[in-house]
Amino acid sequence: MMDDGSYVCDSCGEDIIIPLDSTGGASQEYVEDCPVCCRPHLIRVTFDPDGEAIVRAEPELQ
Repeated sequence: MMDDGSYVCDSCGEDIIIPLDSTGGASQEYVEDCPVCCRPHLIRVTFDPDGEAIVRAEPELQ
């Protein structure tokens, strides 16, 4: 199982590392601000049966 995931911020281009928690379910969705530029992103995390995670992020539309 992965402990960390990452995404590239669409606003500032930084590679952002985020903690992953499979106990939250196989499919998760939440909003998190980029720690560099503070722009909000919708984070989607999906865990497969082997515990591998797929992380997707897109700017949150306001």
